[in-house]
Amino acid sequence: MLAFVFLLFTTGVSPSAEGALLTLSTHASDGTDPPTYDKLDATLDFFVDGTELTLTVFNMTPENTGDPELKINKIYFNVSDNVWGLTLSEIGGKDPADTEWTGSFNKDSILVNGFGEFDVSIIDGVGHDLDVIEPKETLIFIFNITGGTGSYSDSDFIFKSYIIDHPEHTASYAAAMFYNYVGTPDEMSAYGATNVPEPASMLLLGLGALALLRKRRQ
Repeated sequence: MLAFVFLLFTTGVSPSAEGALLTLSTHASDGTDPPTYDKLDATLDFFVDGTELTLTVFNMTPENTGDPELKINKIYFNVSDNVWGLTLSEIGGKDPADTEWTGSFNKDSILVNGFGEFDVSIIDGVGHDLDVIEPKETLIFIFNITGGTGSYSDSDFIFKSYIIDHPEHTASYAAAMFYNYVGTPDEMSAYGATNVPEPASMLLLGLGALALLRKRRQ
């Protein structure tokens, strides 16, 4: 059973102690009632130092006793036009060759069902539990920025997915696959992602904020 999950916050982007923080979804819509996965939580923290990107992924599931212990084995995100290439150099203090994870950079070409086409993927070997991100676990990925303008910042990694060729999809800044093996590797899995609000929703949010500000001044 494959489920698609959407974030209900405005952008999912917030400042963090290190860099730019993305929060992955808190609400599931997998077609069941009640939803099988009503709590999918993870954060992606992007921090740039020169030509090095540090991505810290924290799997915050399960939140409550009895929730499925969902692991993360796929991560997707985007880059700005300032970045032309990324290469994985370290994963959890190890050489990538010594792990089951593989990284891929392919601008606007990595399709994630429901969330458009992404630029970067980090995928763990199917069925391998040694390198997945367990519940309540943090894993750090380090990339070398191998091509681009030569001046980079955290904001170069907070960009929406490409959806012109897939209008039925929802643009997202990042996505991750959460799973709980029960029999087969593809069973009971779900995507968590940041959802980008429609322009009309953004306008309403902006008008609401202005109204609150005006009320406070009065």
